[in-house]
Amino acid sequence: MAQAMTEPQALRQALCACLRRAVAEIFVAPPEVQAKGQDGLDLVTSLDFAMQARLTADLAALLPGSVVTGEEDYAAADPACRHVWLVDPLDGTVNFVAGLPAYAVAVVLLEAGRPVLSAVHDIAHDRTWSALAGGGAFLDNAPLRPRAHAARLGVLSSGLLADLAARAPGALGQILAGAKLRNLGSQALHLCHAASGHLGFVASREARAWDDLAGALIAQEAGLVYGRYAPGPAPRAEAEQFSLCAPPGQFDTLASLLAASCPPQDRSPAA
Repeated sequence: MAQAMTEPQALRQALCACLRRAVAEIFVAPPEVQAKGQDGLDLVTSLDFAMQARLTADLAALLPGSVVTGEEDYAAADPACRHVWLVDPLDGTVNFVAGLPAYAVAVVLLEAGRPVLSAVHDIAHDRTWSALAGGGAFLDNAPLRPRAHAARLGVLSSGLLADLAARAPGALGQILAGAKLRNLGSQALHLCHAASGHLGFVASREARAWDDLAGALIAQEAGLVYGRYAPGPAPRAEAEQFSLCAPPGQFDTLASLLAASCPPQDRSPAA
């Protein structure tokens, strides 16, 4: 990309175009698939790596002086780097391999560690959510206008659901009394759907920063609250985030219920 674009809205639009262009050019050949992790339940494909490589080049050119890291080659950036792009090249790889149309590419720009710009491109449906810190959330470049009444649907990740079933079945029962559960298998899309009002809340124990932060900024700019339901400071990017995204009036109640799923020494929600 020839020239940096520093005006925030122009940079947001350029980021959205960058993701759409990369997807159109990378997702054209059948992928090679291999197991990822010891249990074999997670997968990685040649397209994950191809997207990571493509975005590493394109994003660095989009904002000269920035650095790019992501799920498939994660390394903590030098603290001296002011602008860091954090990339999930294919969020929902297992869905993609299975032919289930819920997978996305997610990118967030961190400025001195704070999310300031993000985009999530829903590959199967060719639509893009994006956001600027303090500048609003967008769907396909139009200001995002949430539904008047959010759906009474919520997402609990597989790991969190197991935690609740094992340690806090009563809390799980209270959650189920107020919402039906859905899990699309793409945390970035979960958060975008919450931003659009299609989901009432999204909670995950095992999501990492590259799964969470792009969609979280979009949800926050749409008026939701994002934070941890477990105590303690924000974890490293590669660690489990123990995250919750919910409307302001529900966040504290849900965080208290979810905190009961934490180990006994950690059952008070973070301030």
